[in-house]
Amino acid sequence: MDKDIFYEAAKKYGTPLYLYDLGEIKRRIKLIEDTLKDLNFKIFFAMKANSNPYLLKFMRSYGIGADAVSLNEYKIARFAGFSPSEIVVNGNGKSIEDISFYANEKPMCVNVDSYEEIKKIGDLPMRIALRINPNVDPKTHPHISTGLKENKFGMDFETAKKVIRSLPHNLRLVGLHCHIGSQITETDPFIEAFSSLKSFAKEEKLDLEFVNVGGGWGIDYMDKNDGINLNRYKDGILPILSSFDLPIYFELGRFIVGSSGYLLTKVTEVKRTPHKNFVIVDASMADLIRPALYDAHHEIEFLSGKSEMIADVAGRICESGDVFAHEIKINVPEIGEVGLIHDTGAYGYSMSSNYNLSTRPSEVAFDGDKFILIRKRENFEDLLRLIEEE
Repeated sequence: MDKDIFYEAAKKYGTPLYLYDLGEIKRRIKLIEDTLKDLNFKIFFAMKANSNPYLLKFMRSYGIGADAVSLNEYKIARFAGFSPSEIVVNGNGKSIEDISFYANEKPMCVNVDSYEEIKKIGDLPMRIALRINPNVDPKTHPHISTGLKENKFGMDFETAKKVIRSLPHNLRLVGLHCHIGSQITETDPFIEAFSSLKSFAKEEKLDLEFVNVGGGWGIDYMDKNDGINLNRYKDGILPILSSFDLPIYFELGRFIVGSSGYLLTKVTEVKRTPHKNFVIVDASMADLIRPALYDAHHEIEFLSGKSEMIADVAGRICESGDVFAHEIKINVPEIGEVGLIHDTGAYGYSMSSNYNLSTRPSEVAFDGDKFILIRKRENFEDLLRLIEEE
């Protein structure tokens, strides 16, 4: 997007501000569809990446379903216009109350995470898929790995066999599910996981409606390409998926919205010490926690500056870990200059908090012509709203 668009957005809505490029989301959807065109497939958007209702409605207009990992995500999907038949329910540790709610709603499918969850469902009628943990290393950050035996998600193949052999009549097994992690950029882990899933389905002679292979497609946070090599995915993985001879479901989040988002921030101070330089901005780990939580990289740029410097870009939170980038080369900004933190469309606002009594930023969409305010900025009165006074 043109530099003037960022200046205009910051001036109109203030900072910190999340700005989403709807054209980039549309481009990503087309990229996925082109990659999978020879496959019988359906995309479900992983709402944990970004659950703004406006963006959910936008994606639904392109035929995408919703993947909810909590009761409130499910309710937001319904609020955004998704019917139960367009929603896959995921997540571990579902409460008995959650399960009762889903049984009444009748979503397209509930992905069952454990043998213990089957017992919690009891005699409630439900369409289910079994979440398989294939013990595959996805070669990603340990905090976003979900397919190893030490991870809390899913069931091993032997447990899945036990579930299948003792499945009560009120539960209809309609699919298998496998999600091995997030921000995966290599294809080998997918090949290993899906091949083992295929062998299991063949061995058990399962009569299924679909196979859900989760998501995990990584993006390039260096902004040099689109992320996971889709040609390799097409050549190495689609033949395995086609061999199931069933519809294949995908739960993609980051790959759809990650590169569409920018966190706009303003410089509050340029601090020089004998040891290093700091550029302090009005955004913080309360707005974007990925660098502090995962040591994640996000490209950062300041829109003007006459010379360059090496500096840490840090936020306003009272934590030494509140740093967006360490010792990067940037234009030397003036106080009040607008900075862009790139690729924040996924796991940005959805992981934000009120730490240090921060107020969450506004969210704005840009459709190529105009800005659309899709979430107002929190204020101090919002922080008081749930407090009971004596």
